[in-house]
Amino acid sequence: MRRSLYFTVLFGVLAVLAPAGAASADEVCGKDFKERLQCWSQWIGQGTVRVTLDEAVAFDGSAKERKDVEQTLWRERAKLVVEVPKGGHTGAGGTALLLLAKPGARLVDPGATIDPLTPEAVNELASLPVCDPKNSKNPKDLCARLAKGPLNGHDLIALSQAADLSKQHVYSIADGRAPASESPSPTKSASPPPDATSSGSGWDTTTQILAVLCAVLVLLLAVLLFLIRRSSQAVGALPRRALAVPGVGAVPATAHARAPDETTTRLRVTPTPQYGRRVGNVPGPARSAVVRTELHPQGYVELDRVLYRAVWAEPGRPPPAPGGLVDVTDARERDSDVLYAFPPTTGRHAKGTRT
Repeated sequence: MRRSLYFTVLFGVLAVLAPAGAASADEVCGKDFKERLQCWSQWIGQGTVRVTLDEAVAFDGSAKERKDVEQTLWRERAKLVVEVPKGGHTGAGGTALLLLAKPGARLVDPGATIDPLTPEAVNELASLPVCDPKNSKNPKDLCARLAKGPLNGHDLIALSQAADLSKQHVYSIADGRAPASESPSPTKSASPPPDATSSGSGWDTTTQILAVLCAVLVLLLAVLLFLIRRSSQAVGALPRRALAVPGVGAVPATAHARAPDETTTRLRVTPTPQYGRRVGNVPGPARSAVVRTELHPQGYVELDRVLYRAVWAEPGRPPPAPGGLVDVTDARERDSDVLYAFPPTTGRHAKGTRT
């Protein structure tokens, strides 16, 4: 839970700081003139927008959507700075953007080329009004001259319609270096005139407030995690008996103690071997005979020098081996010729029935 809370707050901090980082990033905006205008005008209400025309920009896109964005840039033109480096071409769209900025915020190198405006661009700029149709025949009017053909940066500087980018000097207070003698590169050009730059650091007031709030949130999160960790360690250090009120929910020490398992002896019952057939009490006299073959349970016994078939009738005792003596009686069934053989001591087998 603590880890998920930490990542939630961290995600919120990144979400708050993301717009501020995007506003200060040097990004390429869109593919056509309409999309680029929307990109440039997105942050102009929060600070200065500086556009370097390092390649030609065509005047394309939807005219209806262009007008809304052009009006926004025209209202906030004090925050718009447009640079045209040496050897660069503006294109018809770049020329229109250059005219939307104030003359002091147009930084043009004398060797740059300002491409002519298309008739459609002249009509749109006349509705703002950037261009005045009444001055279409005035040779000194910038829109009129750009409608007829291209101009170079020197022409705009001579007409006081732009500042010379090559004469912008950069000073450093720290080391006191002399002003640069060569024209700065487009990415390291000098600062624009005072009316086109924002004072202070690169972050506006809103971004600074958000940064402070994010820092406070991170600090509070760190304190919260510290307190949670400390409280969990304190609870874990308490003994188990200290957490239970005496008499209420107290757990005896032996409540969960497991008694040792008793030793179980497995008894194996060996079945008693059965050596013969159980016939019970058999009526009739018992006679002595000699075993001639093994009785298991049937065999042959000799009685009066005659062999008779006999069955061993004492299952609990093994029969005698051949040559041993047994007592025999007639079978219970009258038509049976099989004799019942018993041990020589037959008192308990034929008690009261055999003599």
